[in-house]
Amino acid sequence: MEDNLQHEDLLIKLRGKLNEEKIKLWEPPYLGTDDVFTQCFQELAKKYASDLSVDEHLVLSALHELQLRSMERVKANEEFKDTGLATFRIKVTIPKEKPKILKIQRTLDVPGSNLLNAVAAEIGVAESRLKLISNGKLVKSSMTLNEQNVKNGTQLMALVLDASPDEVKKEDNLYIEMKTTRDDATMLSEYVSQLADYDEYMKLEDQSGKAVELPPAEKKSLLVGLALHERGRAAIKQKDYSLALVLLLEADRQFNECRSSLLQTVDNWGVLQLDIAWCYAGLRSVAAAADAARRLAAAERALQDTYGPDQRRLLELKGNAGQCYISMLHICNLTFEITYVVTSANERVLLMRLYLLQGIVAFHQNRRADAKALLEKAEAELNNLRVDESAVSRLMELGWSRAQARVGLRGAAGDPDRAHLQLAARADQREQHRRDRRLRMQRTCSDGTALDGGLVRQLVAQGFARPLAAMALRHTNNDLQAALRDLTSLREHPQLLCEMLDQVVDSDSDSPSVPDKKLIAELEAMGYSEEVVRRALRAGHNELHAALDLLLAGHAGHAATSESMVSGEEEGGNPSTSTAETSRTKMKQEWERKKECDRALERLSSAIRGDEDDYLDTSLMEEEQYLAEYKSLL
Repeated sequence: MEDNLQHEDLLIKLRGKLNEEKIKLWEPPYLGTDDVFTQCFQELAKKYASDLSVDEHLVLSALHELQLRSMERVKANEEFKDTGLATFRIKVTIPKEKPKILKIQRTLDVPGSNLLNAVAAEIGVAESRLKLISNGKLVKSSMTLNEQNVKNGTQLMALVLDASPDEVKKEDNLYIEMKTTRDDATMLSEYVSQLADYDEYMKLEDQSGKAVELPPAEKKSLLVGLALHERGRAAIKQKDYSLALVLLLEADRQFNECRSSLLQTVDNWGVLQLDIAWCYAGLRSVAAAADAARRLAAAERALQDTYGPDQRRLLELKGNAGQCYISMLHICNLTFEITYVVTSANERVLLMRLYLLQGIVAFHQNRRADAKALLEKAEAELNNLRVDESAVSRLMELGWSRAQARVGLRGAAGDPDRAHLQLAARADQREQHRRDRRLRMQRTCSDGTALDGGLVRQLVAQGFARPLAAMALRHTNNDLQAALRDLTSLREHPQLLCEMLDQVVDSDSDSPSVPDKKLIAELEAMGYSEEVVRRALRAGHNELHAALDLLLAGHAGHAATSESMVSGEEEGGNPSTSTAETSRTKMKQEWERKKECDRALERLSSAIRGDEDDYLDTSLMEEEQYLAEYKSLL
């Protein structure tokens, strides 16, 4: 790896000198015949070897390599002008193998699948395992190359996953998951857009806690982008940069479906750009330097928007655990933290990587003075991020994870006592935020109006358990008759009782996660299924009488409501039986659809939820390796 970087360094220096002196190696007097170096070519190599203090034979070989590339480029341009055949230079990255360089020709009006097929055939892999990247975007099979801005002379990156059966399966699963993520987000967006409580069901808050209003399409794109970004982060953690890059570029495409003002509000769009550039570095993709530079500039602007020029606001907040800036995505009763808590620790990891990657890009663009300055800034940040492993162990003994301990120590200047206090305060603040939201939801109907306590008491008086009565009234916006119909259906459709019990648990932060086994057996002996019993015990806080109240609520309510209906028939005539049946059928369909959406929501939550401490808990080994490599060349 070091030899490759040294060779690339020599090519960069030689290109710089050739451009400065306006020398064209593909023209006389430097162009010879029959692979014979001209006198001028040899003299040029000798001069540059002396200027750069490099072996003359190495310089001669490197100049010849640059000459051949230039001649190929001139020939390709002439051929494209005459025939319309575009020439593409493709760097193929295959795990556990040296990168390969392919030259493939195609007209620009062919679909992307044509180029994918050609590359797959050339390297002998299945097309399904191959992804092409051009100008920071995945090449799509269905669109023409011209439509995707793939031009003559474009350099592309080809990513191939490992050929082992497990890895091939992972590749297949990846795209199944990506499609599932999109489908789930679409389903949820369509479902919640029809609800009266749309804004409460799927809600985005900025760093100050203020709601950000978004149309359904943008909420869907944001949701998919967040999920794919989290999957990409997990792949980065495993150093699977090929997999991560595919996921992150797709996440970037989803984010770009949102308006630019939203991207400025959601911090982790900037972090996504940084992550993509990190993947380029991990893949040693020199050809992606221009796209990396563009993305790093966007990441830097995002950090400045959040923390101020030169991160002054970040410095002011150093060590202040009580000051947090958290962007939240709320869906149903689930809350996703989608950006970082401001501390002097985790953001400094981002800044360190930003400076490091900017330094690497500057090096490959032959801006050596800029590269040196940026790498020095990265090294200074890295030194500030080092932690004492004995202090990490001490915090782990207090119950914190290794990731939390490292980040806590970085934010507390290495003081374990101070780190413990800050981590505890941060955890308390997060939990308080969740409790406040649950409390608001428990007291609010779907349309945003306050829950009517008097109506709750009426339903309780008729034999319904209080949590179910409150839940039914929240769903029906304080409509007593509609709530009675819903509660009556619990007896006729036991699966609806399971759904309501789940919602009671979700809205109650104190519900136990594991029901008592003895109580499960006791209630099962009464004839209830284990599934219903488990839900009832969680909703009833593992109290036998409370769980029984919930299980019996449907029966008591059914009797009370039946009497009410009989009374209504005597006073007001015969209501239509078919109408009642239609209403129950409709309700069952709505509950089934909601159940499907809840499953989709759970899949998305598993994708989006991540511990940002774990992501930012870097050992700094890779960063140190990059610094050592590039500093040695400068």
